Amino acid sequence: PPKPQFASWLIEQVETGQYKGLCYVDQNKFRVPWKHNSRKDCNEEDSKIFRAWAVASGKINEFPTDKARWKTNFRCALNNLYVRFKMIEDNSKNSEDPHKIYEIINTEYNYECQPTQDSQEDSKMAPDIYRNIECFPSGNEHNLLNNFMALDLGNHPSEEQPWAENFGQHKSAVFESYPLAAEDHPQLLPDQTSYYEVNPQPVLSSPLQPSIYDLEISIHYRKRQMLKTTLHTARLQLHYLLEAPELSAHHICFPSTDGLLDHKQIDFTNRVLNSIQKGLLLEVRETGIYAWRQDRCHVFASTSDPSVAHPDPRKLPQNTMVELLSFEKYVNELKQFKENNGGSPEYTINMCFGEKFPDGKPLEKKLIVVKV
Repeated sequence: PPKPQFASWLIEQVETGQYKGLCYVDQNKFRVPWKHNSRKDCNEEDSKIFRAWAVASGKINEFPTDKARWKTNFRCALNNLYVRFKMIEDNSKNSEDPHKIYEIINTEYNYECQPTQDSQEDSKMAPDIYRNIECFPSGNEHNLLNNFMALDLGNHPSEEQPWAENFGQHKSAVFESYPLAAEDHPQLLPDQTSYYEVNPQPVLSSPLQPSIYDLEISIHYRKRQMLKTTLHTARLQLHYLLEAPELSAHHICFPSTDGLLDHKQIDFTNRVLNSIQKGLLLEVRETGIYAWRQDRCHVFASTSDPSVAHPDPRKLPQNTMVELLSFEKYVNELKQFKENNGGSPEYTINMCFGEKFPDGKPLEKKLIVVKV
């Protein structure tokens, strides 16, 4: 049978009353049982709704007995539909009754109902998709903020600073993790500090100085923006159905291809998604933003103009820490820009998964792009 649309499917399950702990608590508000699989009192009833979606989505054949993967599959579908479901209470750590409460929003429009047809433009797929097979701490932000203060960027009224009024209001994306085998832990180089240590507390900044830990993340599948969120974090794992709790990071799961129009695009995008696995770990340090590629999917990163071809596109090496954006370089370029000695500094990291980049082709033609 065809895969059902998750939003309508979930609402139907809530209304059936077949699942223990899955029920309405108010108008357009329902609760989902969220007991951790490691608990001794966790039983089949606690994972029944997660297994039901694994069956409905066809994933049950990939992990027929893995309760953690059922839950991850369900959670990714739920989080990706942020336009329909908004989490208003997280009681997953409640020892007596772990659960989450969601509100059904935007009920007047079904965001999942899209026609499934091939468009002529979307049928022109990039031929050079890679199919072959092939972690870090942070410090404080005093020095960087002092450099910004020296540039005297805060001498404008706060109403002219659009980010001033929103400072401190960060959307969190902390998703529950599940354990992985010990051999999956990455090997650290001798000169690297283990990223298992506790994150340092970010330094409290001036009200007109955003934190270096404020990241805006967007994920694009060709022309379509699939996800956009703002996080306040020092570490972020971008993965596809394979969270790595040992990274002590925020987790973002790449959205599924549900709702895309072109069948060829769906096929090629799914090939790349299935190779991402544990994906990429991003880390913010006082010197810049770094990346660690953990699995076989090729990733190309650049802060330069994406429309200009690079003679030697930068592919991120596997299991190696690399700098994506230097804060020192950014501050110097910002200073030159302020003195009218140069253009605006680059502040967006574009990462292309599975295809060479930048190669002169527009970002809108790439299968999977992440912007930071």
